[in-house]
Amino acid sequence: MVQTVAELALIGIPLLCWAALHRTRAVGIVVGVVLLAVAALFGAELAGLLPQRPRAEAVVGYAPVTVAVISVGVLVERRLRGRRQRSERARSATVALSWYAGVVMLLFTPYYVFFGLRESLMPSTDLVLPLPPGYTATVPGNGADPCGSEVCSRQLTVTGPPGQPVAATRTALRDWLTSHHGWHLDAAGSGIQRVGWLLDRRTAGVDLVVSGQHVSVVLEGGDGWH
Repeated sequence: MVQTVAELALIGIPLLCWAALHRTRAVGIVVGVVLLAVAALFGAELAGLLPQRPRAEAVVGYAPVTVAVISVGVLVERRLRGRRQRSERARSATVALSWYAGVVMLLFTPYYVFFGLRESLMPSTDLVLPLPPGYTATVPGNGADPCGSEVCSRQLTVTGPPGQPVAATRTALRDWLTSHHGWHLDAAGSGIQRVGWLLDRRTAGVDLVVSGQHVSVVLEGGDGWH
């Protein structure tokens, strides 16, 4: 609940501030559309609807981007309309936006970068899904994905088309993960890759393990310290 409220505040405060600050219809609409588009992309990233890779950059970059967009809108309107007359509404919005920028960029961002990005990572199944047509994946046991010893792991049991030998299933999975998900796997079917682009230095690993007539895809995520 607290996280949801914090995310809504992080996304919504710039939109509310611009609604109070804008003075012209044209600039108000253009800047508003840009802010809504950025907010929609950021919200989709937080909801897990977009790839996991740029998440850290999206979290850190949202506030400065929206504040910069609003600042440009204010400057453009000043060129069009002259200096703003004093009003309690504009003053409150300016104070709120200043506090927002200060709290997010001076407090939240350093904490997130130095602590949040060093917590144990539960790797997303997006790193290996979807599977090739005709292949199915199930979660063995009770579906719980354990974390311990600075590592989180999750496992998927993959079944190939009826009658296909397990060795052929493993080979097909290896080729698929390489060609469609960007993994670089060694001869043993193991690989490792960075989770983020720039800020998130944590890594995720994958292993293909033959178990009976199935192939297990094991994903592991580290904590950024080890």
